[in-house]
Amino acid sequence: MASVSKCPYCGGLVRSDEQNCPGCGAANENYVAPTRAPDLRPKSIRELKEYCALHKLPLRELRFFIDEDYRRPKAYGIYRDGQDFVAYKNKADGSRSIRYRGPDEAYAVRALYEKLMEMCRHMGISG
Repeated sequence: MASVSKCPYCGGLVRSDEQNCPGCGAANENYVAPTRAPDLRPKSIRELKEYCALHKLPLRELRFFIDEDYRRPKAYGIYRDGQDFVAYKNKADGSRSIRYRGPDEAYAVRALYEKLMEMCRHMGISG
């Protein structure tokens, strides 16, 4: 929560989260830059597996397959294929849509993680 102080130049009130005095524009000597919350999303397949285990997510019921090239219809998954990471969706007709294929593991994991969280919200599962 921001604190409030008086501007030494014009006497106006300045919050600690304001870089400049709103009254006169002077630099705020008590400015405190906002901090960003750390990104706690999994960034690797291993971290994604650990996250799902920790939160007891019913992956098979949700039809999510981590570190597995699952080929049956209506499924999402991620696996490593040589130097590439593949995040996929198997459609009802048995065809496959590649959500990501490339060397960036964190990007591939994020693509699947976001879909997993969306599915959990939709089904009322806390993740």
